[in-house]
Amino acid sequence: MEAILEKELLLPNQYVDVTDQEMEYVDGGIAVATVVGIVTVVIAASGATYGAGRVAGERAYYAGLRNSTYQKWKWQIRAAAVGVGGVAGGIFMLGFENKFYSMI
Repeated sequence: MEAILEKELLLPNQYVDVTDQEMEYVDGGIAVATVVGIVTVVIAASGATYGAGRVAGERAYYAGLRNSTYQKWKWQIRAAAVGVGGVAGGIFMLGFENKFYSMI
């Protein structure tokens, strides 16, 4: 109890002091090049998926799909795309609907 009253710092029995040099040269984390690579791949994949949706929307329009028919099935188609493709399915549907609605 005396140590607490005297405001001394009590260290564990197995305490080992770490030198300044050990603290300064710690490697770790993620490299900037790795982050840039990941971001580039995500942007490229998203752009390709969006582009594929635009092509599909245009082809669906020229194949005879019209807005009145699409409106009846819109939510089922969206749910299926997102259910199968997840986020990529949502990006695909975004491209599909942007192109399809621009043509009607």
